[in-house]
This record gives sequence, C-alpha cells and structure tokens, in this order.
Amino acid sequence: MNGPGSKRLAETVSSAASMTLFLIFSMCCLIIITVAASAYGRISGNYDNTFNSAAAVRYITNKIRASGETEVISESELLLRDDGYVTVIYHSEGAVWERLYPEGESPVASGGERMFSAEKLLIEESEGAVRVTAEDGGSSFTAYCRGSLS
Repeated sequence: MNGPGSKRLAETVSSAASMTLFLIFSMCCLIIITVAASAYGRISGNYDNTFNSAAAVRYITNKIRASGETEVISESELLLRDDGYVTVIYHSEGAVWERLYPEGESPVASGGERMFSAEKLLIEESEGAVRVTAEDGGSSFTAYCRGSLS
C-alpha cells in the first residue's frame, strides 16, 4: 500500500493544501487592509471637516475679542477695527478669507489670505453678541462672542 504512487499523491495533496491555505491567508490579509484603509479614510475625512469648522469659528471669535470694534456687514462678512488697521473676514469660494487694510482705506471683501475651508459661514448679531457658525462636510460648529459692536 505504501508504494511510490501513493507517496507522490500524498506530496501533491500536501502541496495543494499548503498553497490553498496560503491563498486563503493572502486573501484575508487583502480584505483586512482594504477595510482598514476605508475606515481610515472616513475617520480622516470627518476629522478634517470637524477641524475646519471648529478652527474657523474659534479663530473668528478670538479676532472679535481682540478687536477694538466689530461690525457685521452681512451674514458672511465681518469688519474688525483696531488701532491703525481694519480687518475684513468673509466667506467666498468655499473658504473663510481674511484681508487686512490700513485705517483710511475702504475695505472690500475680496482677495486676502485663505484661512480655512468651509462650505458655509454665518455671522449674526443678536442682543449684543455675535453668533458665528461654520459648516464643512456636514459638520457644523457655533460659538457666541461678545465684542464691542458698532
């Protein structure tokens, strides 16, 4: 029974079983890597959206607190006056922008430096406070700030 033919058959079956196990292991590794990469992409995207909206609101409220005088021009434009300069913060092209002007110049909401990504920026004045809301990727962040409103 233990002839040369049965020994070759056993080696062939053993080799085929080893290759099949290696193939199954490789496929499981690829599936796990794909699932992990997908989860990382979702987490990273959500973090970026949350960071942009929260950072934009915190930046604007800190600028309001530091300014001498605050004026809400429209629902997405803010004018901050301080000693010797005027700052315009506005929303355009899916981002929050900031531009600095010398005090005698007429400020316009164009140009400047791109600060944060945001799908929407809403600035409202109510009862002596400024409400700032930024939205990005479905994530929204709101803060209220008291400033010297004009």
